[in-house]
Formats: sequence, structure tokens, C-alpha cells
Amino acid sequence: MNISIYYDPMIAKLVVHGKTRTEAIQKMLQAIKDYKIEGVATTLPFGTFVFEHEAFFSGMFDTHFVKNYYTPEKIKEKQKANAEVAAIIALKHWMNKQKITNAVDHKTTSWKRRLA
Repeated sequence: MNISIYYDPMIAKLVVHGKTRTEAIQKMLQAIKDYKIEGVATTLPFGTFVFEHEAFFSGMFDTHFVKNYYTPEKIKEKQKANAEVAAIIALKHWMNKQKITNAVDHKTTSWKRRLA
């Protein structure tokens, strides 16, 4: 079942506070990163886009922020870049495990292998 845009905000509310605007923005970005929701699409990637954007961070934005700065492709580009980084890390981890496994596999022992 799809959750429409009219109900997405009803899943949960995320609120942070800080001594300064900068501290609050940093806390929000970390909270979004730590948020775990599975099975449905959320507006969390859009929130990250907004809080990381220079216009928002500087406070120099108006009610036309979305029209002026946002396109869905910008989030997709970032998600693609993040997926590529994750794939590289996973590949490196797998290759390191293969080195450890192969080192053990190629040891010579006095055991003889029986073929069935």
C-alpha cells in the first residue's frame, strides 16, 4: 500500500534543538542519518537536502526555496553517489575477507584429500 504525501508526516516527527542555528542544523543532520524507517519512502532525503543546502544553512532563503533549489534529480544523484561508495566499501571488505580465506585455503598439510 502506498502512503500518500498527506500521511507521510504522520509516521513520526523529528525535532531537535541547539544553542545556535548551526548546532541545531548539525544535530538534525545527524538525527536524520540515524533515523531508521524501513518499508516506506519518507521525506528524510529531502530533509537532508534542505539542511545541507548553503541557502538554508546561511538563513538566506525564502518561501521559494523548493522552486529555486530543489529537483528530485539532485537527491537521486546524491543517492547514486552514496550507493557507489557503499558498493566500493563492500567490495573492498569482500576482497579483504577473500585474502584471509585464501591464505588458509592454500596452506599445505599432511592430510590427503579423498575424491568421491
